[in-house]
Amino acid sequence: MRHNVHTLVFLYSGHHGKDGFKVGMNEYVSMQHINKKIQECTHVKIVIAFMDCCQPERIRVKEEEQRLIQFNATASTDAALSLRNEGSPFTKLLVQAFTMKASGGKCALPHCECRIDGPFITIDSLSHYIEIHRQNGLLRGMEPEKSLININWQNECLAYNYAYKVAFRFDIVLPHPFTSKHTFEVLATTVKDFDALIQTILFPRFAGRRIFTVNLI
Repeated sequence: MRHNVHTLVFLYSGHHGKDGFKVGMNEYVSMQHINKKIQECTHVKIVIAFMDCCQPERIRVKEEEQRLIQFNATASTDAALSLRNEGSPFTKLLVQAFTMKASGGKCALPHCECRIDGPFITIDSLSHYIEIHRQNGLLRGMEPEKSLININWQNECLAYNYAYKVAFRFDIVLPHPFTSKHTFEVLATTVKDFDALIQTILFPRFAGRRIFTVNLI
């Protein structure tokens, strides 16, 4: 990690149990290992963590040198919820909180007009946002918790509250002897993985443009 990086963001969404965090078929990473690695990053002054798993543990930072902001999907003794074909409601809510304003998206709750105002997302505004959706049933009974060490929780900023559109631009150029070139813009929120980007987004647009061009000729 670069020594000019002072803020570390740690997000885990998956299975957690007595063996630690599951990262592969039979692979686990212990909380002790994560704590050790974070404490070894002496240039990191603040750790922002999101634990979306069962029985989440609190990260142990160097209290005299590092600060901690940690949001958990549920209490340390409870199980987290993940829905088949839908994923985790807690992670989806976090993504919504940080990106909905920029993407122009809508809340997962029908008829909900939620938003986070202001140029920054703070601990207080994110906590309030999570609590509103917990009360409205979006988290399916989970009771999120947060842990703070050496933090002024009310005014501490987590991120910029981006209001402009975030998109990728792709220039598709066919090899010689073709001379066709087309430019497509794709909203960041529509990109799930690289294969899906090519197969379900870029290729259909390009194929449709090619058909349109042939018809004109």
